[in-house]
Amino acid sequence: MMERKEISRRRGTILHGWSVATLAWIALAGASISPAHAQSTVAQEIRSALSALPHPQTVLGACVIDMSSGSVIFEQDADKPLVPASNQKVFTMATALAVLGPEFEFTTTLATDGLNLFLVGDGDPALGDEKLCSARGESITAVFEEWADRLVQGGTQSIPGDLVIDESIFGDVRTHPTWEERDLDNWYAAPVGGLNFNNNCVDITIHPATAHGAPVLVTVEPPNSLAEFINKCETRAPAKPVLRHQHDTFQYLLSGTCNKKWSFGSVSFPKPGLLTADALRSVLANRGINLAGIIRRDRVRLPDGALPANLTIIGQHHTPLADVLNRAGKNSQNMFAECLIKRTGYAWAVQQGATDPAGSWELGSEAVLYTLRSAGIDVTELTIADGSGLSRYNWCTARQLTEVLAWIARKPGGRLFFDSLSIAGVDGSLKKRLKDMPGKVRGKTGTMRNIRTLSGYADRDGGGRYAFAMMFNGYKGPSTPYKEIQDRICRALVRGSR
Repeated sequence: MMERKEISRRRGTILHGWSVATLAWIALAGASISPAHAQSTVAQEIRSALSALPHPQTVLGACVIDMSSGSVIFEQDADKPLVPASNQKVFTMATALAVLGPEFEFTTTLATDGLNLFLVGDGDPALGDEKLCSARGESITAVFEEWADRLVQGGTQSIPGDLVIDESIFGDVRTHPTWEERDLDNWYAAPVGGLNFNNNCVDITIHPATAHGAPVLVTVEPPNSLAEFINKCETRAPAKPVLRHQHDTFQYLLSGTCNKKWSFGSVSFPKPGLLTADALRSVLANRGINLAGIIRRDRVRLPDGALPANLTIIGQHHTPLADVLNRAGKNSQNMFAECLIKRTGYAWAVQQGATDPAGSWELGSEAVLYTLRSAGIDVTELTIADGSGLSRYNWCTARQLTEVLAWIARKPGGRLFFDSLSIAGVDGSLKKRLKDMPGKVRGKTGTMRNIRTLSGYADRDGGGRYAFAMMFNGYKGPSTPYKEIQDRICRALVRGSR
């Protein structure tokens, strides 16, 4: 792991401006001031849990804030910059709520000029998301089906022109330059576009052919005409198929052997806007609407974000910010977090007076640092490379994480942020942890090679709430011992002692 110098900062009480008004949300959450002796007992238990780490090279940072008073009840190397992994999403989600506002919705638009169709993106990561669509009891193409039905009802039988896609809400860099190359084909490193569909992935499954030795049969979801399969995988035992995809191409190479159904799961697709448009074209064709022209990219939005007056809107799809926060928080869906930080960067730039900005990681980073600095949080050594934490060039401290958690709790979107976190023993990435105290801890997990982090809120037995962060970097071997330490500390925060 990269070495960073430790910085010196103030100790003790770190939050400013605590008043009756700012504590309103905390009061509603049932917070109360913990007796000093109880806090001391908790601190002793945390110190004991951290006293003998499994690997001597482990670098740690930990911080706990009593939400009722704003005081730090425990800290250990709380100002040491560490790689947060997916705890980076805490900064992204909190800033998105502050900049975009709790009522924000992503809006994807289908319009026409009488000749062409125009699909205009707003950076919505949720379009065609299987989990959200399944929860609503609909297919991933339900939005496109609704739009196609409107066209049919309006008497449209064909589109004489092109299907034009506008992804200009974001810049053209779709994968972060610091993401590791070996990650790029995986769903968790899917590219980020102004138009997104099915998490910007294709789901590839193979089936044995009838004849022994014949090439296997390939199916792909969503069905599309873009992915090219070079099929050298034979129908025979043993089942050892191999899938290779050269990043930034449409070609997927299948090799090896297989004698049973085999799913490779979700594999990233390099051009999310084209994948979105191709899915729409397929739905239109299924409804009997032929596209005479081609799919092409072009700028449609005006510099202020509005559509030209000559366009007629056929339909708009709105995704509430809450849906995106839940997928980024509870499920740690990286592409959702990356769309969040880019869209936040775009909105922040507009608020700062920029004309015709394009959402980017750079603007998103500026938005996070500016917003947190304005909130009175010391952002010294805080490095925002991406929105999800996939980059190892993100750096933060345990104190910064807990300060952000305490700050966003006091904001109008605090409840929305709280609800977007995984509930221990109940759902999300904490579903299988702390089952002995379900609902008492809400948090954001973070796991990468040699990194294990956890931050969130713990509700004390008897009332009150802590904001906490625990970060482990640089260890060798499995991360399970560090997960167990985190769980032990969470139990101490809830119960007061073992």
